[in-house]
Amino acid sequence: MSERAWRWGIRLFFWVYIGLTAWLIQDAFSFLAFNTLLAYIPIEIGFWLQYHRFRWPIVFWLTALVWLLFYPNAPYILTDFFHLSLLRPYGFSGLIRNSLPLWTHFLLLVGIGLISAGVAQIGSERILQRMLAYWPNRRHNCLPVVRLAFYILVGIGIYIGRFLRLHTFYLLTPDLIWRPIMQMWSWHMAGFVGLMVILQYIIWALMVYGRQTKRSD
Repeated sequence: MSERAWRWGIRLFFWVYIGLTAWLIQDAFSFLAFNTLLAYIPIEIGFWLQYHRFRWPIVFWLTALVWLLFYPNAPYILTDFFHLSLLRPYGFSGLIRNSLPLWTHFLLLVGIGLISAGVAQIGSERILQRMLAYWPNRRHNCLPVVRLAFYILVGIGIYIGRFLRLHTFYLLTPDLIWRPIMQMWSWHMAGFVGLMVILQYIIWALMVYGRQTKRSD
């Protein structure tokens, strides 16, 4: 399958998923539609950054800035896995319940989390490489440093969304977010960001392993 077909397949999947969850899920998991929309936005912008030919570098960098601001929403869904506790998975016997609604919600949440984080991660690697191509006086060996800085920024973004309960659209009201962001810095916050960086490196390592396995075949 061509990359163009893959892109349209991913788009169709997200459009259908967002529409169906917004229509059908009316319980405690109604957040799925909105959170998935936020996760899809950087994936769509990422497609433009990867494949669109920008006539002016300034347009590329402005688009990349918007992508960066929205990107943490994609891996953020992985932290939504804790909402699975709302399903009360354990029965009176102490064993996990064999309930079809429970496992349907499990699939909806875990599935979209893995897909959003995975697709965004694959795109981010290509976008970081293209950023270096647009960067003047670039060094060819600086990608690992850029990757680490990117993962740290993403970890900070996930922290802001998870604990300050602020998502990207709150940037339209800077007066409301400036003080919480200035007060959030602590060792606990640094520890959380470090864990999110490790998580992203694990996904990156799996991606590299899959690519090498495919080449060896």
